[in-house]
Amino acid sequence: MSAEVTTSPKRARARRDGRRAIACYLIATALIVATGLLGPSVVVLTLTNRHDWLPPYWFGESPNDWLVSGLIYVALIIAGYGVWLAVRALKNGWAPRIDRLIALGIGSTAAVTLVPPMASGDVLIYAAYGRIISTGGNPYQTTPADIMRLGYDPVIIATERPWQGAKSIYGPIATWIQWLSSEIGGDSVHLTVWMLQISVAIGLVVGGLLMLKLIGPDLERRRRVLLLGLANPLLIWTVLAGAHNESIAVMFALMALVLLRRHIFLAGVMLGIAGCTKLSIGLIGVAMLWSLRANHRKMLLLCLGAGLTMIGLYSFVGLEAFQQARSQGSFISTGTPHKAIFSFFDLFLPGVLVRTIIGIASWVGLIFVAILISQVFPKSIVPKAHEEDTTPDAIRYTAIYAIAWLLTSMYTLPWYDLTAWVALACLAASRLDQLMIVRTASLAIAYVPGRDPRARQLVGELSGSLEWFSARLRDTISPIVELSLLIALIIWARKRNAQWWPYDWPKREKTVDAS
Repeated sequence: MSAEVTTSPKRARARRDGRRAIACYLIATALIVATGLLGPSVVVLTLTNRHDWLPPYWFGESPNDWLVSGLIYVALIIAGYGVWLAVRALKNGWAPRIDRLIALGIGSTAAVTLVPPMASGDVLIYAAYGRIISTGGNPYQTTPADIMRLGYDPVIIATERPWQGAKSIYGPIATWIQWLSSEIGGDSVHLTVWMLQISVAIGLVVGGLLMLKLIGPDLERRRRVLLLGLANPLLIWTVLAGAHNESIAVMFALMALVLLRRHIFLAGVMLGIAGCTKLSIGLIGVAMLWSLRANHRKMLLLCLGAGLTMIGLYSFVGLEAFQQARSQGSFISTGTPHKAIFSFFDLFLPGVLVRTIIGIASWVGLIFVAILISQVFPKSIVPKAHEEDTTPDAIRYTAIYAIAWLLTSMYTLPWYDLTAWVALACLAASRLDQLMIVRTASLAIAYVPGRDPRARQLVGELSGSLEWFSARLRDTISPIVELSLLIALIIWARKRNAQWWPYDWPKREKTVDAS
């Protein structure tokens, strides 16, 4: 009798939290859509040569900068709170219907795809690279600024600072998607960008469905995967609202994980395709390889499949693609503690030296943090398809490496969190859920409005007060939050007796007392 009495309030609380979580998911998405419908602003991109009857739609122009930024600030706070409630509700036994959660995820994705991209001009540079190819150029050798100096182009001219002078860093798969979007869009930035938005939306939806396939028929696990993956409003904002091609690379990587169960070579092929979208997805490749370390033949098959695929696909675009991607390794993004450290030491030391030291320290930090948290990381909830199936381990290692990388990397942006969320959704619930909620929400808020205030394509005036406020979020508040999260992660692991170096090598030689 007493067990029933104690269980009933717990379930009631779970249902209440669940209903509030869904409400938060819907409200956050509605606020994002409403901001897009207000039209071009300091947050919403300007899309020229508009087709009135085609998405993305908007009904106004130049709304107040604080209004649109405030709507997104509120949306992200509500989104983070909603995910936190969902995690707690699931832990206490909330059991929403799977089909409704799928509908929530796909519906939210579709809704945001119907309005213009926001808070980042990256999709405009995607459109420019596609345009360069469709007009006979090479985006790995030619920048949008090079085209502008030759004359007017309706698509190239739409690109925003600071990327007008940047060559493409994307792999051939991403580049071909950009080319296809440009071929369909023609002179219309509006239509070209919508094609790119659709490709990102497809990546998110297909990726979410692949996660369901990985997780199996268990309803409790499927609910977690859907609420932290496909329907997660934080991801809908950071990845989809900005139209970032991370979702496409992650989709191919998830295909590789599905194939890893029974077809190692084909998994390598798909991993190679993912790497030919964005090289940073190699993080998942390292995790897959490490999961196979007990079987050298399978490791070789995976490497062979990935290597042959990448060599074959990159042969179409040349080595310039690798060189451009490698150049990004020296960047330091605003919003990280590394930027504050660099700004200080750059005052009296050569910038190249400071970047090099920070870069080395970041890689060393990544290795040691990954070793530390791997000892206490939650278990994968992905079932094994057979006794030798290493897919659950690969997903767990992906989460370990991704979270360690996000918190130690000197170049990290909100949409990079997608890989960590996809893997984390396939693990047992833990304090890491809350850590990632804070990380993604806070960094996303720091990148609103997110665009260069000097960009001439910016519609509406960015007031001095908002410019100051958003700058302080990025250069002061965000680094403090990021550093605090890293410290909290280390303390969490150390309290569970994790060691910085748990290995028995290199072995120390025993000294013999001669006396």
